[in-house]
Amino acid sequence: MDTTQPPRFQKQCRVTREAARVSRFNPTRETGSIYDAAAAWRDRCLLADGSVLSDEALWAVALLDELDERFVKNIDAGEGDFLSKLEVQLSSGSPQCRQLMAESLWLLLLFPSNVGAARKRENVREVWSWSGDELDEHHPFVDDKVLAGIGSAGTAYNTHRWRELVFLIGAVRDFKRRESAQRHDILREPWAFSGWLSSLSEARHRQLLQILPHLLFPENFERISSEGDKRLILAGFGDAPEKEIRKWSTTEIDRALLNLRARLEQEQGVDIDFYQEEFSAHWKTQTQNWLLSWNPSRWTWDTLAEDRAATNIGEKAENRWRCASTKAREGDRVFLVRTGEPPKGIVAVGKVTRAPYEAPHWEAARAEAGETTRFIDVAFDAVRDASIDQIVKLEELERREAGQEWNPQSSGIEIKSKPARTLERLWKELPPVAGPSAPDDETAATKATRSTGSPLNLILYGPPGTGKTYRLMNDYVPNYRDEAEDRSEFITFHQSYAYEDFVEGIRPLAKNGSITYEVRPGVLKRLCARARQSPQKRFALFIDEINRGNIAKIFGELISLVEVDKRIHTDTSGKRLPGCKGLEVTLPYSGERFGVPANVDVIGTMNTADRSIALLDSALRRRFRFEELTPKPELLQTVDDDAGDTIDLRQLLAAMNTRLSRLLHRDQTLGHSYFCNVKSFGDLRKVFAREILPFLQEAFYDDWRQIRLVLADQTVGEEFQLVRAHTQSAQRLFPLADGHEIGAGETFEVVREDDITADAIRKIYEPPE
Repeated sequence: MDTTQPPRFQKQCRVTREAARVSRFNPTRETGSIYDAAAAWRDRCLLADGSVLSDEALWAVALLDELDERFVKNIDAGEGDFLSKLEVQLSSGSPQCRQLMAESLWLLLLFPSNVGAARKRENVREVWSWSGDELDEHHPFVDDKVLAGIGSAGTAYNTHRWRELVFLIGAVRDFKRRESAQRHDILREPWAFSGWLSSLSEARHRQLLQILPHLLFPENFERISSEGDKRLILAGFGDAPEKEIRKWSTTEIDRALLNLRARLEQEQGVDIDFYQEEFSAHWKTQTQNWLLSWNPSRWTWDTLAEDRAATNIGEKAENRWRCASTKAREGDRVFLVRTGEPPKGIVAVGKVTRAPYEAPHWEAARAEAGETTRFIDVAFDAVRDASIDQIVKLEELERREAGQEWNPQSSGIEIKSKPARTLERLWKELPPVAGPSAPDDETAATKATRSTGSPLNLILYGPPGTGKTYRLMNDYVPNYRDEAEDRSEFITFHQSYAYEDFVEGIRPLAKNGSITYEVRPGVLKRLCARARQSPQKRFALFIDEINRGNIAKIFGELISLVEVDKRIHTDTSGKRLPGCKGLEVTLPYSGERFGVPANVDVIGTMNTADRSIALLDSALRRRFRFEELTPKPELLQTVDDDAGDTIDLRQLLAAMNTRLSRLLHRDQTLGHSYFCNVKSFGDLRKVFAREILPFLQEAFYDDWRQIRLVLADQTVGEEFQLVRAHTQSAQRLFPLADGHEIGAGETFEVVREDDITADAIRKIYEPPE
């Protein structure tokens, strides 16, 4: 075989390597050594028959044919881990064949950053050792810099590693059988290489179709291992829908990406990466960006110092903010611009945590008059005080992005994608906030309460973990609290809760050595007594898990009294007002006349995983307004997996809930709050082992086959499973019995918390192919 290289090709290789060092921007790691290693493999192994890890001629046709015979045509798809099965497959092969497999594995592992360098080195050296020789752990091509990885290859690339190796071996065999001039032409021109590779059988299903062109031509092909991501990027930044892009060839997609990169880099004036937050948010989550406004001369941000201090230590600052738009959605990005008086500019960024809703006006006088306005709830992740911190100045934004309105008359206008990216970059370039100043306790203002209007009968319902109790404690409880008193009661219904606890009942009392009985008021009666004395204030009864109690038994005749048009109105002495049309009843124990005052709100929560809303007492359903809280994956982030890659909590929750909805019901899905406090991979392991798996076990009544479907354990080998299934032989378990009559059984093993791997979790939401 002719292995000589024309001088013009050698020059082209040098140019390509030099270009790769300067043209391929990676914001997270230094990758020059990896591209040098890939170029060495191309020169020594693809064009010639040599090796990158030894002086042997390993990439020769004869050895590739042997590897095809021993491995490709001898696939073991049974149980066991990849390396154990591979060792058996190559057990009768030549030492050089085993070394060739080690180098093939090395090439396969050059790209992924979601596998640690130490683990890659260990795997390559183990396969190499099967040849009877040892690979020096200090070999320059198994150094950490070479094996650090370029980008995520996804879980399927690791869990279905054998498929990629089959494709790689077949591709190199095809290349080696071509004429020398044709081989040089393919490697000289990037699009010729891509066209050849994509023409091979099964190419469109293999990630190497995306990875190999980038390794060898990083100035032409993105460091993206998923064609799905490439399509989403083009759809997110272009005019063609993703459905149409699916019809494009691999080369058409990559050419379009190259043109898109050139446009965006010219637009931004800097190198870009499509996985940076300001870009990935545009194509991955399809979030929008909103500009909220704050005029200090019209409204005092009393908790500014407190919010600034919270975000400076990594916590969120929850706020309600005025928003004129009705289109903002949970998970959208928000920027807060300070207007009115200098200094003007962006002072906070965060995310929408509650879509637009109507609430009493932020000005107390207008709220008293019954006026409402539209708000959104926002979790600021960074807050700056313009008087002491640097901010993104308004004039700078107007200079750079003149087509965007930066000083709006109303709060809540959309920021277009290009200005949003510019703003995101300017915000990130700001110097860190200095040590936060202590919040002034005297400036904490209480929220205005509704003193007029109709009583509120509300039930927040949804699956567990959707923020029902959080909404109760943060959105409603503070409205019934001031410096003087708490004007609310908080209770939780359960199976033993009764009318005597809720309204009134007889209780035994020991007095002078004898037992007497007295009538004692329950929680609702006590609260109503306080409310009758203060009709100008609002009171509230908060009932957590309202569906866990026997509604008819607990409420009794009061189920009619809580109805809005049956409420009574009283004066400050607690007496019923003349002309009041409210309903009162005679209580069975005390014989007193009783009615529920109009200034008492009843707000409850209901976990639909315990009981469907359709089964809730119909009398209660008619008298309450229901607000559904659903899982919000868009509120979640990614978390580092301790191996240089990330786990996308949004995709993880969405994938599990899609399967839960199909196998069970949408009421028995997982809420986002399970993952809200996950900050590390260790946290995620704990959540899975101590909360998610027990939830699934209860939801499916220990049907482990269904649980495995939710976790996608059936798609991967045992080493990547969270619940492992083992066949139990009847003949071994019951000696001398008729094993066929009893039948084989199946046992299930849940992996230990410390044995949960990032790939075992990632494979839940990443497709197997």
